[in-house]
Amino acid sequence: MKKIFIGLLLTVFVSLSFSGLTCAADYLIGKGDVLEVSVWGVPEMSRSVTVRPDGKISLPAVGDVLADRRSPENLSKEITQLMTEYIKQPIVTVSVEQINNNKVYITGSGVSRVFDMTKETTLLKLLSQLGDLSGVDLRRAYLSRRGKKISKDFYSLYFEGEMSQDVNLQAEDIIFIPSNRLNLVYVMGAVTNPQNLQYFEGMKVMDAILAAGGFTEFAKEDRVYVIGKDKKKHRIDLKQVTRGKDISANVALKPGDYVIVEESIF
Repeated sequence: MKKIFIGLLLTVFVSLSFSGLTCAADYLIGKGDVLEVSVWGVPEMSRSVTVRPDGKISLPAVGDVLADRRSPENLSKEITQLMTEYIKQPIVTVSVEQINNNKVYITGSGVSRVFDMTKETTLLKLLSQLGDLSGVDLRRAYLSRRGKKISKDFYSLYFEGEMSQDVNLQAEDIIFIPSNRLNLVYVMGAVTNPQNLQYFEGMKVMDAILAAGGFTEFAKEDRVYVIGKDKKKHRIDLKQVTRGKDISANVALKPGDYVIVEESIF
């Protein structure tokens, strides 16, 4: 009867242990994490250990074991195998007590945040957690890993769903996301609401003017100027565009362009 009870107890213990591990199976241990290694019935082999900078932990008898970038379940299986040389049918569980070094750093004038990875995640999933990205320039964003840039198009990934641009993130990754201040179009002069506008692909002069409330009653529609980053001024006649006679003057804009509508004195 006693043997049956012990057998049932072991079955329940193993079941509970591995159900807990299932919940954390996709978490990858990082350097600096504190782990609790428990060996059923052998307390002298059980202990709390910290993952060293070299990614390893030290355990009695078995010595050094690589823990970095491994799941608790995977690590417990290896430790179990190593301990079979010293313990008959060992039952080992590994749990994460503290997560200290599994971070992704998001920086730049657009966003600044430290993201704790409690499970495997991708660039797209992380971007989806950052909230409103209207104030950032994803075209100039990039991922840095161990000092090297990883070529990924954040804009096409996030806004166009180009999944080939997605990537699994790793601890210590740095994501640089600049603000969109270099990605604005400035509308000034005889428009209802002069303002800065967020540039979008294919944006044209009339798009910018209409977004700024349209022409005022004193606007000279035939004297609209576009000034680019090269500081050159280009005069545009939009009168024919507004009358629907010639839309060729409705030229495409570029980020950083100034659109200035001249105002009539009378």
